[in-house]
Amino acid sequence: MRDTICASSEARREMRSERATNALMAFMVARQRPAVAYAVAIGAVALAAWIRLTASDWFIEGVPFLTFFPAVLVATVVGGLGAGLFAAACSVGVAWYFFLEPSLAWKLSAKAVVSLLSFSFVSGLIAGVVSLLQSAIDRIALQEQGQRALIEAAPNGIIVVGPRGEIVDANSSAEKLFGYDRKELIGSSVEMLVPRSVAPVHVGLRSRFQAAPETRPMGAGRDLAGRRKDGSEVPLEIGLNPMEWNGQKAVLAMITDITERKQHEESQAVLARELEHRVGNMFAVILAMIRRTLTRGRNVAEAADILTQRVQLLADAYAVLSESMFKNISLDRLFDIAIGGFKDQVMSTGVNVRVNAKVGQAFSFIVHELLTNAVKHGALSVPSGRVSVQKEIETIDGRQILVFNWQEVGGPPATAPARKGFGSFILLESPRQFGGEATVAYEPGGLRYELRLPLDSIS
Repeated sequence: MRDTICASSEARREMRSERATNALMAFMVARQRPAVAYAVAIGAVALAAWIRLTASDWFIEGVPFLTFFPAVLVATVVGGLGAGLFAAACSVGVAWYFFLEPSLAWKLSAKAVVSLLSFSFVSGLIAGVVSLLQSAIDRIALQEQGQRALIEAAPNGIIVVGPRGEIVDANSSAEKLFGYDRKELIGSSVEMLVPRSVAPVHVGLRSRFQAAPETRPMGAGRDLAGRRKDGSEVPLEIGLNPMEWNGQKAVLAMITDITERKQHEESQAVLARELEHRVGNMFAVILAMIRRTLTRGRNVAEAADILTQRVQLLADAYAVLSESMFKNISLDRLFDIAIGGFKDQVMSTGVNVRVNAKVGQAFSFIVHELLTNAVKHGALSVPSGRVSVQKEIETIDGRQILVFNWQEVGGPPATAPARKGFGSFILLESPRQFGGEATVAYEPGGLRYELRLPLDSIS
């Protein structure tokens, strides 16, 4: 409760100080105009003379300059040293003519000369001292105004925190960053801008910093966040600078919103993990292709030809996936790339869906394997052979299934291979990693292949 009362009192004092500073700056601007300054000096002397004339019975005899000292003081405060000395000179003339014996004459006795010299010295001293004090006040006001302007002009958020953790100043950038008006910030505890989960810890950290203040980044090596008025959190970078504010120890916190930087860093991290994953998968696929290609007793030339085709297909598939930033890619586009120059013999109809990168890579290998078998042993090994491809979506128990049918016609009868190799693995086993299944039928009219994949697991 005591801290709250102190913070509230500090806020009121800060607001009063700011209003006084603004009024003083306006006053400084006004009194820099000579006409205003000397008009005030003449008015002050005239008022002093009128008071001296109308209230002469109230004044001690022999003290003719008593009302003119305030006139010199007022003229100096309002117009500066020049106006003060001008008021003193006017006062000497008025007092000499009206109030020194003989009155209404420009004659002087020895006593009058002493009085004029004394008044001139004292009024000059008053004007000089007041002018020096006024200059010091002006410098302080200008310094405060410059300090305020510097804080306000900063592109980053700036918050000044007092010795009890109360906010004593904040710039417009801080207002925008946290969503509070400056009036809401001034006098409030700085913990209102700290995430609730760490606010109790922050009180202790703040106390330790105030015990041994130094210019340094806040929370070095840790991720910092601030709490906005709406309760949301924003990543921050904060620099701490000890300073004096209105004669008290304070801390100036320079606050930078690093949301964009964090998003960029996270995107880079995701990209690095994705690249590591993709490269690892690619090498695993290549190694599997090499092992299975070389286990069937092929000669070097034949094995090299098969590996070249499969690696080239992998490279083409990756090129397409890279263009799409490894996001969902059109199945029709992957199909067109895989069949290459056989578009005149392969007819594709049906739906076009978009699949993720891993499914796209597997699908490219399946189509390539089907095409290779058709060219070597099936419908595409003769000029009259054709391949009909149909893609459709079926709904089974509320789940949508992509059905891919490859039907060869016009070629030699299809016969099952004597043993299963890497091609069979690609056609029959690879769909299972996506929850799918595939069947191959070796029919007299030609090979028929059916691939079934759940849509929710491939897109």
